Amino acid sequence: MVTAQTLAPHQGSLTFFTGPMACGKTLELVRHLQIFREQQIPLICLRPSIDTRTPTVQSRGGLLHDAIAININDFSAIRDAIDAKLVIGIDEVQFFPTEIVSLLETELRRGKTILISGLDNDFRGQMFPTSQAIMALPETIIQRSRAVCSVCRQYNATRTQRLRHGKPVPIHDPQVLIDDLADGVTYEARCLTHHEIT
Repeated sequence: MVTAQTLAPHQGSLTFFTGPMACGKTLELVRHLQIFREQQIPLICLRPSIDTRTPTVQSRGGLLHDAIAININDFSAIRDAIDAKLVIGIDEVQFFPTEIVSLLETELRRGKTILISGLDNDFRGQMFPTSQAIMALPETIIQRSRAVCSVCRQYNATRTQRLRHGKPVPIHDPQVLIDDLADGVTYEARCLTHHEIT
């Protein structure tokens, strides 16, 4: 668990809350950010502006935290936003380019506490490049969670299933879809047995 002790000078930490859809990644991010907010520690939470679902970071259980929507390719704006903050939160990190990793390393060297959440794997079961790069950092504390499989209802889901009008999408679907709900696309957590690739 991330505590205020991780704010010691020159002792940066990076915690990555990851797993499939509906496993509590954002819930953990928001819960930890609220601890630092209650301590009145300067913090910021970023989310990619391409995620248009909500203006805040919100868990499925309804827990909210204010977030700044930011252009994922504007590293100057990202640096400016996080510069004076001791705690940095990032939601949906899988949407950011892999170049974000060098920025995270710089902030670790500056003694920052970094809390991020995002999917580890895409609907095919392949790792998102940015998630993979973050997990490869030796400093990263990985907190991977499981979810309840939407088919068998067991707490063993490790994968995210993309559906279009209730049917699994073909493997050649793009890794990232923008405004996917308009096309009847939904996502659900699935275990290995019930995860389908067509």
